[in-house]
Amino acid sequence: MNGSEMRGRTVERYWYLLLIPIFVALSVVEFYPLLYGVYLSLTGPKGSATLANYSQMVSDGDFWNSVAVSLTYSVLSTILAFCLGLALTFLILQTTRGRGLLEAVFLAPLAMAPIAVGVVWAPSTVWDDFQTFTHLILGLPYFNELSILFYIPAMSLSGAWEWAPLVMLVCMSIINSTSKAIYDAARVNGASAWQVFRDITFPSIVRSPVMQFVIVLRFIDAMWSFEIPLAWSNWLGLSTTVGSPADPLSLLLYKLLFIPSFGYPIQLVSAIAVALLVLTLVGATVMVRLLAKMEN
Repeated sequence: MNGSEMRGRTVERYWYLLLIPIFVALSVVEFYPLLYGVYLSLTGPKGSATLANYSQMVSDGDFWNSVAVSLTYSVLSTILAFCLGLALTFLILQTTRGRGLLEAVFLAPLAMAPIAVGVVWAPSTVWDDFQTFTHLILGLPYFNELSILFYIPAMSLSGAWEWAPLVMLVCMSIINSTSKAIYDAARVNGASAWQVFRDITFPSIVRSPVMQFVIVLRFIDAMWSFEIPLAWSNWLGLSTTVGSPADPLSLLLYKLLFIPSFGYPIQLVSAIAVALLVLTLVGATVMVRLLAKMEN
């Protein structure tokens, strides 16, 4: 037996030792902060075990307001990201020349930092000009940019705009892996581009496990979104208002920690962070089950 074979058998016999470095890294950057956060959430001011932090959390109206904002923002931005990604995919499929350039333009939002996306989609950057156009050119009345009925959908749209290119890439990958004979048969039978997209492309995309994974991943990312709500909170003049209608749970945590008047309530913040984790896992599980039902 030569040295190469001996090394191969050694690796097969002690393969689990190769996992030690990654478990050490995960313990430092994932498991320890998580367990310590749970510990803090169950600890009182004097270090004794207590559920007072969770009791204070569930009795606080600001917490439930932020839960509603987080769920609304996450669900709405996930739906919009999927719809925008589908729309971009349809436009690319109809393009015969310059498809590569068009794809590069559509991918641009992926290169932007989330805080920049929040600033770009703020009313002073986009919506003021949009209102000027709709009022002066189309004759439509002005709408209130400070209304929650406007800025929550606008925040969700800005988050969806950043994720739509990724949905588009996954859609194009799914389409390229679909048998071309199906598309050729549809065109031979006189199906229009829209009919092909509706009856062949769209079902293939929705049933793809990869697309379902991206949708769930988008929901999880939106639940933890911070930069875009922060940009909108600052624009709305609510940067020091805790529990404002623009505060998801991640922004509520930030304000509780960094506004001095609250006295750095680390135990309460830890309890809210644990609640955010649980809410995200439950929401992702529900979404996985809904997507599985759609596939069946």
